Amino acid sequence: MGEKKKSTVSKAIKTIAGVLFVFWLFMSAPTGWIYDLRAGTGTEQGQIPDPSVSVVHTQTDVEDFFFHSTPATVPKESLIRCPLLRLRDSEYAGEHTHHNSGTKRTVVISEYIPVAYPTGPARDFLLRFLASGFYNGYYLAPLEDGSYVCAYFDDYFMLRSGDELPTGYVRYTTTEEKTMLHQMANDYEVDPVYVLDMYRHGKVNWILDFVIRAGVGIFLLVVGSGIVKGIKRALGRKKKEGAEP
Repeated sequence: MGEKKKSTVSKAIKTIAGVLFVFWLFMSAPTGWIYDLRAGTGTEQGQIPDPSVSVVHTQTDVEDFFFHSTPATVPKESLIRCPLLRLRDSEYAGEHTHHNSGTKRTVVISEYIPVAYPTGPARDFLLRFLASGFYNGYYLAPLEDGSYVCAYFDDYFMLRSGDELPTGYVRYTTTEEKTMLHQMANDYEVDPVYVLDMYRHGKVNWILDFVIRAGVGIFLLVVGSGIVKGIKRALGRKKKEGAEP
């Protein structure tokens, strides 16, 4: 009876782990790096900066770089997460209608997801876990004069080693970005008018992204099943050899 109970618990744990992995794969696994494999190095938005790309040092730089369309970047050091997420594939935002068993269903995809400020660790973790597969975050980057600049880039850069962030250009903030930065301006010296946009817009297509995630999931399932079967066969042979006189 004890062995049967252990087997049931083991199967339940495996099922839960499998469900969590599939959920993570489709909702949170970073795929942006795949689209950037051929981005290269240079001064275009989203590329790895070459030596000609300037580093933002002060708030004056932010304004100058905006007016002169100067390619710029900031170090990946002491970044402060902002309470706002933006859809990676902005063309996917809006209403999407589909029919399921004769029933018409409409889903609204928001381009932005605002978060209550100040955020708590639990809310920030859950939001990152639930939405990070389709949304990027914003960050405040500290400057040498004690001020900050808002930076927007693909979140997978936060998982990479080193302090290198992509090339970007300073632009005016959108309404949602400005609202968020006005909130943070009470605690940080940041200009709500500008954002250093380092994201290569248009690189992600949600359909292709879904295919990639599904393909990786099927590949891992096949490989995992093969490994499990191999282990079971090896254990079976070992058990059989041990039972022989």
